[in-house]
Amino acid sequence: MTSQLTVQPFQPRDDPKEESILGAAKEAFMELGYAATSMDLVAQRAHASKTTLYKRFPSKEALFSACIAAECEARGMNFPVSVFEELPVDQALAEIGSRLLDLLWSSEAIRMEQIVSGEAARFPEVAHLYFEAGPNRVCEAMTEYFEAAAKSGKLAVAKPRFAAEQFVASLKSLRYAGIVFGHGPKPAKQERDAFVVEAVALFLDGARPR
Repeated sequence: MTSQLTVQPFQPRDDPKEESILGAAKEAFMELGYAATSMDLVAQRAHASKTTLYKRFPSKEALFSACIAAECEARGMNFPVSVFEELPVDQALAEIGSRLLDLLWSSEAIRMEQIVSGEAARFPEVAHLYFEAGPNRVCEAMTEYFEAAAKSGKLAVAKPRFAAEQFVASLKSLRYAGIVFGHGPKPAKQERDAFVVEAVALFLDGARPR
């Protein structure tokens, strides 16, 4: 049952074998999809024994979740609030927005979204794991930032979680859906940066203290 699956917080480790396993798993998931990727195949591609694999990741679900969380970590989205507390709020949101689009518009994230969308009906637990390890974790990080910004008086945000969801949604936009479904190419960096600036400005029009 989906409700029994728990996403554990991602903990970066200095473990070359774990990195090798995650790399092999990510490639396999993106190439073959979730259903066709087996733990045996991942162990083979990572040149690891099944004992080594299962010691680190006890199930395919745990491995898939770790791949999503690791990608968020690699793109700078598992950040402590303290990283941005000293910055002016527009600069902080622009930096966070740039990191988020780096993640969302990466080839890996787009492919993973396509895989999950295609397999969600048959494997709802996979969609649950993806949501918790990716989109929900990003929103949780944003919620913490908005809570701190509201407490310090930088923003007038009564509902930090709602604000986080709206900010993330403004960055995903229709453009993201177009990229996922192959309707047009990914924007160049200059266009992406301008998009972030405009999204931040629009958001702050409604969130700055009056």
